[in-house]
Order: sequence, then structure tokens, then C-alpha cells
Amino acid sequence: MSDPEQQPASRFIDQYKNYGRNDASLQEERRQRLLEKQKRSREDELDAGRPGLLEELEAEQHEEHSMDCQQQQSVPSKSSRRKHRARIITSKLFANKVQLSEWMHERPEDLENWLVRPCPVGQRCLLVFRQRIGIAFSKRGRSIASVRTKHNLRDAIVLDCVLAKDRTFYILDALVLAQVDLVSCECQFRFAWIESKFHENNLPELFNSTTSNGKEGFRLSLLPSYDLACPESMAQCWSHYPAFVGDTPRLDGYLFYHKESQYVYGNTPLVVWLFAFMLNDVLKLPPGLVNEQHLAHKPTRYTGGNYAEYIAEFDRMQANRKQKRRNKKPKEQQMDTTNETSLDNHPSDAALWEAMEAAPLDSDDEDLHPRKEEDAMRELEME
Repeated sequence: MSDPEQQPASRFIDQYKNYGRNDASLQEERRQRLLEKQKRSREDELDAGRPGLLEELEAEQHEEHSMDCQQQQSVPSKSSRRKHRARIITSKLFANKVQLSEWMHERPEDLENWLVRPCPVGQRCLLVFRQRIGIAFSKRGRSIASVRTKHNLRDAIVLDCVLAKDRTFYILDALVLAQVDLVSCECQFRFAWIESKFHENNLPELFNSTTSNGKEGFRLSLLPSYDLACPESMAQCWSHYPAFVGDTPRLDGYLFYHKESQYVYGNTPLVVWLFAFMLNDVLKLPPGLVNEQHLAHKPTRYTGGNYAEYIAEFDRMQANRKQKRRNKKPKEQQMDTTNETSLDNHPSDAALWEAMEAAPLDSDDEDLHPRKEEDAMRELEME
């Protein structure tokens, strides 16, 4: 009699569509299907005349203006206006609009068709400018910071950013800029457009050096992008250490963008992610191209280039952490400061959890940011 544990879950398992295929091959197929779908959808949207994000933004702004006109009948006191400025805003329009990456499971066959940006540790957000106010919304659409600009902006701007601890919004991508809806545009055009308008419109000088209450002001910075079709560009990206001057902010990892990809709300295989210590193992780069110090900072579990096992373990630990936080009562969740080392009994692997803070991968903000990180971010909000 055969051992039931040795029997397959189904007699027809070898007939399953994806049986015997790994994540890398499936990811490559999904990329190709998505590129074809985006080409067709771009034509369909033009034919149908559907409203884009820019039209939605203008419509929402018109509604808010009408509401403001109604509220002007009663003049609030200074204290009430101060409380009004400090409120947390939830926006349905900007909820679930952030583009999220996947792991890079294998070197893409068309590596020359990709761009890469270094990504600092921080919190992903959409930075939305309207007139003289800029509000940063989390992936769930909750406001995490606000800032006043030096002058009134004629056009709305929506930027995909990382807000770091040095009070700088680092620009990864853009959805609306200079009266152009970029969501359906290819990544290579978006990046070129952002760089052009960033300097042409003098966006670095948009913020005041100090806030109204005397605190250090926010800054706006454009992250560099590197073309992987050019060996010199690849060397420039990975040969120097640290990635940012003075190691401020700290490097979290690298985001890879397919040149033909549109901006996708949510997960997409056309934007993929690697930590710096995984570059050589996944991309099979020539020796010496990546600075050795990038490769030296590895978690203890990452040995012998076993990146597939590491990715699986990383995702498992992330899922366990989410589940444990969901199972806690609300009162316990407010009081708990998230004891990270108790999750896996490996205190030496603190770097693994630390790297999850910025979480450009698919995640919920509250699940991957320890409570102390949330408290630090709250000090920035609504100034």
C-alpha cells in the first residue's frame, strides 16, 4: 500500500496550466501580456474618450471649490482654523493609486529595455499640489503631511514619492505634471518629462525653508534614473557607495521600470524590486560592476546567492506579521510597540525587518511600519 503522503494532491496535477513553471517564467509571460493589453487599452481609451486622472482631479477640485463657497458664510476663529489645518484627510480619489512593484525573480531577457532608480528608506506616498497647498497621501489615501508652497500653482501636480526622515520628498514617478496626464504614457516618456519640468518649473524651490511654526521645511528632490541599455549608466548606478551622499537618506533598494510600461494602480510585473545585495545573484552582472560594500550588507539568512529561498521566506514572514497584527484587538494594537525580534527569534536579522519599512513591494503601510515609525511620521503631518 502506497504512502498517502507521497501521493500528489491530484492525479491531474501534471495537466494544470502552470504545473512545473517557476515564478520567473510566469512573470515574464505576464509582462508580455500586460504590454499588449496596455497598447490596446490606450487605443480604446482614446476612442472612448474616457476621463483620465487629470479630468477627475479637476472635477473634484471644482466640487471642493463649491463647498468652500458655501462654508464662507461662517468665519471660523483662529483656533478652529488651526484645528482644521491639522485634521487628517482621507481621499477616495487617491486611495489605492500608488504603483506597486513585484520581486524580480530572474534577469529579464530584455534588460536593455529597463530603467532603474535607487530607492531610499521612507514612506511611499502621492504628493498632490493644488494652488498653494501640497498634501501627501499614503497608499490608502490618508494624509500624512501637508506643506504650503511659496507661490500659487496654476496647474495641479501629482507625484509618486518616498518621504524620508530627512524631510525630503524623493520623486520616483509622476501621474500629473504640467497639465499632462501621464498615467497612460510610457515610462521612458514620463521620466524624461519629469526631469524636464522639474528643472524648467524650478520645483526644488517650491517649498519654504521653514514651516509656519518655525520647524525645518520640507524639500523636493528628483531621484536619478539609469538606462540599463548603457554599460556606462549601469556602472554609474552601482559602482559607487553609498548610493546617496553621506548615506543620507539610507538606500533601501532598487526599483526597475520597463521603458514601455504605463503607470499602473497597484501591482505590476513591469516594475520590479531588488535589494542591493541581490543584484549580482539575480542580474548575473560582470564582476566588479557592483560596489562590494553594497554586497556586504546581507541578512544572515541570505547565503550562497539563494535569492529564491530568501524571497519566499521574506514573503512568508511578511504575511505572518500582517496576520498577527490583524489578530490583535484594537486596544492592544494601540499600546503595542511591535516587538520585531519575537516574530522569528532571530535578533540578528533586524536588517531584514528594517528593510521592510519603506515597503515598495505590495504591502499595507500600517503593517510594515513599526509604531515608532508611525509616531515619527505623525510629527511631520499637517504642518
